[in-house]
Amino acid sequence: MNELTFFIHIAAMISFIILALRIGREALIAVIVVQVILANLFVTKQMNLFSLDITCSEVYTVGAIFSLNLLQTYFGKKAANKTLWIVFFLLFFVIIMSQFQIRYLPSKYDSMHPAFAAILGYTPRIMITSFFCAFSMQKLDMELFGYLKRKFTKLPFFIPFACASLITQFLDTVLFSFIALYGIVHSMKDIIMMSYLVKVTVIFSIAPFTILVKRLIRHDPVQV
Repeated sequence: MNELTFFIHIAAMISFIILALRIGREALIAVIVVQVILANLFVTKQMNLFSLDITCSEVYTVGAIFSLNLLQTYFGKKAANKTLWIVFFLLFFVIIMSQFQIRYLPSKYDSMHPAFAAILGYTPRIMITSFFCAFSMQKLDMELFGYLKRKFTKLPFFIPFACASLITQFLDTVLFSFIALYGIVHSMKDIIMMSYLVKVTVIFSIAPFTILVKRLIRHDPVQV
């Protein structure tokens, strides 16, 4: 059942990304920000997928990279770099605001405080780790993606996206898992191995959508 939900989740996420791209740069930037925040909120939720225990945030992680590569392709490297700073400014904002939220003493009628405390209690550690790991990996991804686009101008969008993502997401998975999730999740070995395999699955599942993007949304080449 989780496997079916997983692939529907990928299709739904990419559909929203394509719609955001059609709306324009601001909508795409907003979707990138939301994906990064959702990835950090849902990373502590675990599920069984293909018989191994993993977290539930990989679709958002790869979706954010895919969105950033689209932003760089359609609107240029300057826009992508600015978006990285916007993303992590807002991630820092969420870290600070979430801590105020759980420090309010709950009303005697409040039944949701324990749930919020459980979810947001790990937020600073996870999001601060994400800030440094994801910022460095997404910056590296932008450089690799841009280099491949310049070096091999006739390659379809998916190939530089996949090559850059496979490298950076492996590094991100190892760093983030050990720094942010050690002592929180059940099996680090399962999380690292399966999280990366899931990311690989998401990356290659995106391939048909890159063809759809090219057909639906035309653009003038920009310097990446």
